[in-house]
Amino acid sequence: MTTTQSSPGLNVVALVSGGKDSLYSILHCIRNGHKVIALANLHPETNPTSNVHENEEEEEEDIDSFMYQTIGHSVIPLYEEALGIPLYRAPITGGAVDTSRIYRHDAAEQEQYVSDHADADVNANADTNADADADADETESLVPLLRRIMKAHPEANAVSAGAILSTYQRTRIENVAGRLGLVPLAWLWMYPSLPAPAERVCDSGAVREAGLLEDMAASGCDARIIKVASGGLDDGFLWENVSGSGDVVGGRGVRRRIVKGMSRFAEPEDIRGAVLGEGGEYETLAVDGPGFLWKKRIEIEGVESRSGDGGVAFTKLRGAKCVSKCDEQGGISPQDVRRPALFDEKFAAILDDVSSVHEGSNVQSEVPSKDDKCSSSKWKASPIHRQTDTTWTISNITAPEAGPSAGDQMKSIVTQVQQALKEFPKPRSTEDIVFATVLLRSMEDFASMNSVYVSLFKKPNPPARATVACGDCLPAGVNVMISFVVDLGPRVARQGLHVQSRSYWAPANIGPYSQSMSIPLGEGEHTRLVYVAGQIPLEPASMEIATQNKSWVEDYSLRATLGLQHMWRIGEAMQVNWWAGVIAFLTRGENIQTQALVAWQSWKKIHTLPNDDDEDEDDNEPRLDAWDIKYGRQTEDVVAQTWKLPDFGILDTSAVSVSPFLAVEVDQLPRVSDIEWQGLGYRCESVWLDEKRTQTASIADGKYRYTCIEIRSEESNMADGLAAAMESLSLKGLSQAVLYTSKPVPDESFTGQIIPCRSIWGREGKPLIAGIVLQEEIKTE
Repeated sequence: MTTTQSSPGLNVVALVSGGKDSLYSILHCIRNGHKVIALANLHPETNPTSNVHENEEEEEEDIDSFMYQTIGHSVIPLYEEALGIPLYRAPITGGAVDTSRIYRHDAAEQEQYVSDHADADVNANADTNADADADADETESLVPLLRRIMKAHPEANAVSAGAILSTYQRTRIENVAGRLGLVPLAWLWMYPSLPAPAERVCDSGAVREAGLLEDMAASGCDARIIKVASGGLDDGFLWENVSGSGDVVGGRGVRRRIVKGMSRFAEPEDIRGAVLGEGGEYETLAVDGPGFLWKKRIEIEGVESRSGDGGVAFTKLRGAKCVSKCDEQGGISPQDVRRPALFDEKFAAILDDVSSVHEGSNVQSEVPSKDDKCSSSKWKASPIHRQTDTTWTISNITAPEAGPSAGDQMKSIVTQVQQALKEFPKPRSTEDIVFATVLLRSMEDFASMNSVYVSLFKKPNPPARATVACGDCLPAGVNVMISFVVDLGPRVARQGLHVQSRSYWAPANIGPYSQSMSIPLGEGEHTRLVYVAGQIPLEPASMEIATQNKSWVEDYSLRATLGLQHMWRIGEAMQVNWWAGVIAFLTRGENIQTQALVAWQSWKKIHTLPNDDDEDEDDNEPRLDAWDIKYGRQTEDVVAQTWKLPDFGILDTSAVSVSPFLAVEVDQLPRVSDIEWQGLGYRCESVWLDEKRTQTASIADGKYRYTCIEIRSEESNMADGLAAAMESLSLKGLSQAVLYTSKPVPDESFTGQIIPCRSIWGREGKPLIAGIVLQEEIKTE
């Protein structure tokens, strides 16, 4: 069984709408060791001209909110008694002012957003107007409500919500949570695409597309359909129990009918999202659940079906009340709440294979010796600039003259970067930075560096980032060294992924960096580069390093596979269909060759060409935003297409199928991890791989080349090895050049980014003295 280091539980404010998802999320809060201390609900404003009194049973019509479920809101006050948890409510004010998928509250950000999208003139009152618009957005109704709860419960430090596939909902809650210092929890995020819990796999009668509903049923949840708004569903579904015990009348029979109805109308949208009601196909009201949460159940005396416009049908509820209950759920405990399996099937298979590597394959004599003083420290860092039509890279930025403090050096680096961006022929800003490599002398300097680094970025999607500590391999006096990649294209063509909520999907990014940033190769180009942040093997739900407490090689293999799966899931979400190449950062250890070999075997295994009969068309799910589907606002990054990674169908040659790979030994990684994966992805129509004795290249659509050159131990002279490697390729159009080296760098012999390290390993776990990664834009005549 996979375990993690223990961490203190959170004190959670649960956002509840009455729907199945927000109430089911509370069960997962408890399942993961957290305490729900308050409920929060936003409801439609009371109509002052209404003749309906508070004690009357007819509620106002629900409002068509982009953000909140409001139908059935008159029943919400009963949750305080039913769950035994304090409930706080407030009216929804404003409307959907900012309807973009990624919520932008910051005034300066809104100003830029308007400029990018509408070429609007910015007047002297732009900041005031943007701020006023943000305050008028319905999302902002959450802020005073949560502040009131935090005042009454100062121990509150987290907020949970039921977002499943809606980026629209998730980013708005994350925005508010970040401003209030709360940890966002979204246990159901991407749930339909996650591997099934072991208990569901054993349930042969489970409805595959309705997996989440099956898991709700197994927890004893009772959620009734109170509104339908899809051609596949009619008023015959109203008041059915979508998460019942499994009987034909109230449980699995309903779920099968929903799947059947949605299969006719959900194409090309994601059928699983439709079955869960994520596109507004139906809405529910939770009335009961397991006894460890539900102290009483909600009973409705009268249910009346009503019809609306466009095939909409809904219920009117009368006589809602809480009633006592016996233990009707068979003694269900928090541990019975199903959680998705940790590994996807293909990564579970990889873990089985790589775990067979023997621990006896340790460091050999040909590996550079581990002297106290790193030999690669004998060089001087010099800033290097490279520019192409698409990107501008600024490498090896240091500031030893600022003093020995990492924080002071970072402040000077910030000043240098801001000045360089300002002096660019067409001035750029830190918003245009899409990737950063941060080298520290020690991870003990991380906090002081990061507290200054965060000041560079104020937008929703800061650049992706990889951070490692190189120890005394850095030049003398240098405690921080940073390299940046700047996108020179239009900002509206850029795409980012910054999931800050804790979930089962992949580690949350709570720092000033995104999981990924994607840019097109030129204006209007469909070919894209996708920068993915360094991924360490955190168990997503706990955000702690995963372990099995088994042998060293088994635990390390688990972490290597988990970190790679994180990178894969992020790549799939960003519609990557091939990896340009990858760097596996490893920490110092006695078994470094085994670490490198396990990393290589994982990488090689995932790129193994499948047999025709082995293709699983369901390995990767469409990455759709159901809120965009519901409101008809699909954007260019919401494409109804199944993305495969790797997609062997775009491979132009069958001789080679493994993308470039390097394993690099450094001193420390974040969170005391022993591996970090950092990849560059392609979104392209074709890819060609070229493999020679000492180099591997991947070329996307004939437009972009990523080349990894190995300088092996038999090269007697570092300068000669560098010269030979650099001469092997034309440097015209070179956008980035990175040298990973365990040997001193001859002065001015390499004009690119330098990452000094303890050792380097290539394909098949071969020891190297250096590795070079070159990225080149290929010009066509």
